[in-house]
Amino acid sequence: MKKIIALVLLGSYLFAGEIIEMIPYKNSEFSPSLNEKFSIKFELKKDTEVEIDIYTPDNNLIRSLHSKVLKKGKNSIEWDGKDSNGTIVPNEAYNIVVKADKEILDFRKTGGEIVKDLQSHVDKQGHISYRLSKPSRVLVRVGVENSSMLRVISNWIPKNRGKVLQRWSMRDKDNIVDISKLKYAVSVSAFTLCDYSIITNNNKKENYISYFQRNKLKCNTIPNEKQILKRGDRGISKHFYGCRIQERDPRLELKIPKAKTDKQDIPILSNGKRTLIKVTMNPEDEAILEKVKYEVSFFVDFEFSSEEELGYMPISWNFNPNGLKKGKHILTVNVSSFSGQVGVKSLEFLVE
Repeated sequence: MKKIIALVLLGSYLFAGEIIEMIPYKNSEFSPSLNEKFSIKFELKKDTEVEIDIYTPDNNLIRSLHSKVLKKGKNSIEWDGKDSNGTIVPNEAYNIVVKADKEILDFRKTGGEIVKDLQSHVDKQGHISYRLSKPSRVLVRVGVENSSMLRVISNWIPKNRGKVLQRWSMRDKDNIVDISKLKYAVSVSAFTLCDYSIITNNNKKENYISYFQRNKLKCNTIPNEKQILKRGDRGISKHFYGCRIQERDPRLELKIPKAKTDKQDIPILSNGKRTLIKVTMNPEDEAILEKVKYEVSFFVDFEFSSEEELGYMPISWNFNPNGLKKGKHILTVNVSSFSGQVGVKSLEFLVE
């Protein structure tokens, strides 16, 4: 029976056992859709066979790479970015477990460390830049200062190490608001990927959620009682333990069902007359969020207006536009779960 050995850190994520020693990647990212291959390099202390198991971020085994007996010294095994069915995997970060003779290097036991020195910056064009010392998952959100969230630009997306420039349109999620004209704030958070993770990109045919569902994968996450909160002096993000398919932000619909509309289908409200606002959530996302508590907040022209601390779906709000000037206004709803997801939806309405 193979034994799992303790991983020894030699410098920057260089791991070694008695039989096999990993060689750091020069680049952690590649494009299987462009027929690129990824070389996993290592050094053997003896002649032996090597197996590399590749897992989704939710710990589903999707491919095992087997070698013949390799000679002592430096070697490599290539991955073409395909699963065991020959399908190119979606854009994500994949974890590896390396087996050589009786040793197992399980890198799933690394990563998750909160990145503190991101050196994040927003330039005059609104482009967001930050720096990663190691490959990491990154969350980028934009909202109005002390008010509503308007857009999630990057929802824990894997990014390679180095300087990252995040370009965006300066528009909100629903392409209604020119955020550059508001007093907006940008939030950037990150935690490290498991060491020796492999990031795939450029798959435009299928995303991870679709791949997960089509292959009937499971959320094989670490149980709460086995989750550690610190490694040395570094904090571990709670999102590191989350199932990626469940970490997505809820998709919302926001409607004023009984309002009349203009030629552009914009709802028209009467000053001083109450009207019903209805919020619904995508059923798949509702099934995820019903397991955790969440609150629903309403904002009118980016000013807080109402809140339901113990949210539920569908939810209705009896809104009175009293005091609003005639003309166009913006209604925004935020659904914020206690586990970190935020759903955002905005719509324009007119007051007559």
